[in-house]
Amino acid sequence: MGQESQTSDKPSGRPDPWDILSAAADAVVVFDRRGGQIWADDRFETLPFPVQDRARQWCSDLPPGGDIRTQLTGAGRCWEILVRPMDNEKICCLMLEVTESHAQRLRAEAIDAAGMLLLHFNRDEITDLTVADRLRLLEKRIVASVRRELKFDHFEIRLRSPGTNRLELVIAENMSPLRIGETISASKTGNGISGWVAATGQSYICGDVQNDPLYREGLTDARSSLTVPLIVHGSVIGVFNIESDTPEVFTESDQVLAERFAGYIASVLHLLDMLVVERVNTSQDFARSMTAELDQTVTDLQKVANEMSEHGDGETSDKLQGIAAEITRRVAACAAGPRSIIDAEHEIHSIQRDEVLAGMKVLIVDDEERVRTEVTLVLKQLGCDVSACSNGTEAFATLESVKAPTDFELVVSDIRLPDASGYEVFTKTRSVLPEVPVILMTGFGYDPDHTIVRASADGVQGVLLKPFRTSQFIEAIRNAIGERVAR
Repeated sequence: MGQESQTSDKPSGRPDPWDILSAAADAVVVFDRRGGQIWADDRFETLPFPVQDRARQWCSDLPPGGDIRTQLTGAGRCWEILVRPMDNEKICCLMLEVTESHAQRLRAEAIDAAGMLLLHFNRDEITDLTVADRLRLLEKRIVASVRRELKFDHFEIRLRSPGTNRLELVIAENMSPLRIGETISASKTGNGISGWVAATGQSYICGDVQNDPLYREGLTDARSSLTVPLIVHGSVIGVFNIESDTPEVFTESDQVLAERFAGYIASVLHLLDMLVVERVNTSQDFARSMTAELDQTVTDLQKVANEMSEHGDGETSDKLQGIAAEITRRVAACAAGPRSIIDAEHEIHSIQRDEVLAGMKVLIVDDEERVRTEVTLVLKQLGCDVSACSNGTEAFATLESVKAPTDFELVVSDIRLPDASGYEVFTKTRSVLPEVPVILMTGFGYDPDHTIVRASADGVQGVLLKPFRTSQFIEAIRNAIGERVAR
């Protein structure tokens, strides 16, 4: 028996590497880190070009380190892709043809992994970040996940604005913006597919936008779309809309996966909003607590002042009464929160005319009368020429009446107006006066429409968190004007 084994016709020695590759995968290709093809076997070369291109894009966008697995479909076939970095910045890509159900399971696993990454925030870390920085971090993760796992390149996320039915744009990738004044609301009629989905809480696949009565323009040259709701605790907080320039491209499987990922998106957006609301409530609670704590101190100070007056020291009594009144006024300003400038009444008379800012024409937009009044007084003390509007409609009409580039040299707007958002004021200003700096204001950093992150990405010159001090306001103005001068 041993003799026969030794004289067997079976080949001896190491197996042929090509046989190993043939057994390991249905196609093999090697890319460089930029997606350049270094080598491929004949089986890869026979795959449809869109499949080859998708594999190339995936490999060129790999995070550093580790083995990577994904799937892709094309020409009615499905592949599982196993990617492993090689030395010298090369990447080996093994492609195995799989069933559609297996590919769907792989996509679901990838969606869950990406979704858990969205939720994996260090709470202490993001608490220290500004609202804009938090959303930039989240936006980066969402864009990467949608492109890598869902395989979509054109999408947007809109959130329902608290107190209204408007759907405000939060994140957009390769989508056409709405025109100035245009809005989308959560409504079954007249507000496109996104409005219908937000109103009903049901997903919607549009196979051909040209023949769908609900569709409103989003992606330039779009031919089909998929829109799913963002739901938290049974309530629709927004929509996740995906579009394609190919008709009939979205399937029920895409819808299932998009809904799965939308659940993660909704959860993390809700988490970030709760952190901001917590900051608002904490600040207001602290202001109320401080007011209560100081009431007795102020009363005691006034009592001492009265005693001084009874003993004939009227001058000292008046000073103490003035100090008590100033403490009361400042505490009240802090407790008023975003409805005032903390030290405006005290500081305004000491503001000197600024020759750099003197004569500058400024437009103020805020629905809080006290804020408009205090901001206007500060600017006039600096020598500025001020116009004030109490809502978005007035602001738009004022900007539309502009006849010369020097009609306004600075715009300061609250981000929450009764009929518009600060982002719309910012965008309108950009369209009419592209060189004019804009400063946005918001109470305690509260930004439910995510105006700050959108405007920051588009180059807004400053953001002020109410309540702010007079010195902070003036510094923001000088910084904004300084940037314009530099440009």
